[in-house]
Amino acid sequence: MKRRAFILSAAALAAMRTLPARAASKSLRGLVIHDRPQPVPAIEIRDAESRPAGLDTLKGKPILLNLWASWCMPCVAELPALDRLKPALGAKGVALVALSLDRGGKVAVTNTFARLGIKNLDIRTDENRVAAEKLDAPALPVTLLIDAEGREVARFIGAAEWDGPQAARLMDALAAGSRLTPDMAPPPVRLGTAP
Repeated sequence: MKRRAFILSAAALAAMRTLPARAASKSLRGLVIHDRPQPVPAIEIRDAESRPAGLDTLKGKPILLNLWASWCMPCVAELPALDRLKPALGAKGVALVALSLDRGGKVAVTNTFARLGIKNLDIRTDENRVAAEKLDAPALPVTLLIDAEGREVARFIGAAEWDGPQAARLMDALAAGSRLTPDMAPPPVRLGTAP
């Protein structure tokens, strides 16, 4: 009985700790814009037919690369925004790649897309999760902004409203080939600062 109470208490505390983070995660607060663009390692991506569909096939295009999984609730929560964003980005010459790290591959992605009514995102998978390792993704979701030269210029860990006004400014700069600057990211939240 004591063990069960302990487990329930721990679960409740863990859930309470994640609530503020989820509420704040809609903004791009915490976006890291690199001073110098970072190289992006080659990663193996598969399409719906299990054919290679790596980032190298998008050379010369800026890319929004989102790593997600169907078991990750914040990931699933941001998929509809990415789905709405994809046609607008395509019109600007920016590729959007939503890369699933589900071990269930195409089946898991297809089921998630059907449940959410996703129409614009292509099925892209990395069942072995090698991309997450190579891209040094400590958590999901993680989104990388990659310039037309194939370099990471910014990174965001967590769910965001990618079709919102904060992201629109970043996407316009990425599409134009402009350098992303720190003023494009919301300022960090400072907790516990005294006057």
